[in-house]
Amino acid sequence: MKLKSAVISIGNELLIGRTLNSNLAYLGAGMAELGIPVAYSLTIQDDYEAIQKAVHECWQNYDVVISTGGLGPTQDDITKAAIAEYFGKDMHFCENIWQHIQDRFAHRNVTMPLSNRSQAMVPEGFEALKNDRGTAPGLHYNTDGKHIFVLQGVPLEMRYMFENYIKPILKQAYHEAKGLVVRNLHTYGIAESALAELLDPKELPEGVSLAWLPQTGRVDLRLYGEDAAAIEIAEQYLHRQTGDYVWGYEDTVPAEYLLQLLKKKEYSLAVAESCTGGLVQRFITDIPGSSDVFLGGVVSYANRIKAELLKVDESILRSFGAVSEECARAMAQGIQRLLRADVVVAVTGIAGPDGGSTDKPVGTVYYCWRIQDKEYALHKVFNGDRESIRYKAAEAAILELANTLRNE
Repeated sequence: MKLKSAVISIGNELLIGRTLNSNLAYLGAGMAELGIPVAYSLTIQDDYEAIQKAVHECWQNYDVVISTGGLGPTQDDITKAAIAEYFGKDMHFCENIWQHIQDRFAHRNVTMPLSNRSQAMVPEGFEALKNDRGTAPGLHYNTDGKHIFVLQGVPLEMRYMFENYIKPILKQAYHEAKGLVVRNLHTYGIAESALAELLDPKELPEGVSLAWLPQTGRVDLRLYGEDAAAIEIAEQYLHRQTGDYVWGYEDTVPAEYLLQLLKKKEYSLAVAESCTGGLVQRFITDIPGSSDVFLGGVVSYANRIKAELLKVDESILRSFGAVSEECARAMAQGIQRLLRADVVVAVTGIAGPDGGSTDKPVGTVYYCWRIQDKEYALHKVFNGDRESIRYKAAEAAILELANTLRNE
């Protein structure tokens, strides 16, 4: 019988929309790889009865149960007590955990509140999992071939516990479990509907599934199944049909793709931005090692900065406007002169919500990129709100430049 798991996400902040539940996505991917996919999830408030009801439902129906949240030292952190009571376990004080908590505070040279002592209380029969990323330990209990893990809600701490404890424990307990094989392909320059017309699911090997995953301004394709050879055949089919649009795989992001190409060609990079307000440069500098090729950039939001720093001629701004191909070309030439980069990209546009016109509606963006002395220009119109337009515009600047470099 195939193993299944359930995730219980605990926290009022999740239900009122103040916190994004990134833990569930992480656990879903991790448990699928272990061959114990998440078949059920619940998001509940910090309520004693709700926690016990959720644990009862999941424990009765699934092989592995993972809860996240409610292990802190405050009054609303009641997860541990509720779960201990459900299993009929008394709490006991763990001296080792208490020493670890004190050491964490001493290392930071911070006075420890007495309320943190509650985090050293552990239900009888539960294994305390030392948390080297925080103070609250995780908990593990198993009986009758089933496992429950009680984890922190803080993503950094939860992920540490999953990688260092849950994976080894479950691999040993269920060594025969067959993990899900997942392959991600990233596409750009084609709409989801057009992509779907190129692909016939009937052409995929048996046992392989395909999912279309629209991102902001691009589409990812995900293949998954239990047979690695069948996944390989399916990926080859996708490449035959969509190869011109595929730019990356797995966890690669656009900026990483661009930086890999620049490093390979030993090119330096500089950026000039207007409507994106530095977002292109942020995406680039989010990648470790970007300093190997990225020199810097200018956020020329005001026309005066375009003219003074990038030397955009005043006649261009008067005749064509700041949102124009002519201005984008002048910005690219200006940043290349200023920073002496091999490769540059410039972006200018209207992110909204105001400022559009009939000729140049909100979402209008002009690009220019230069690879040494070769110059390219592009005009796009994006839809969405201000944040969406800026995000799409920034990623498009990176991907258009990267695709040009790839095809150079």
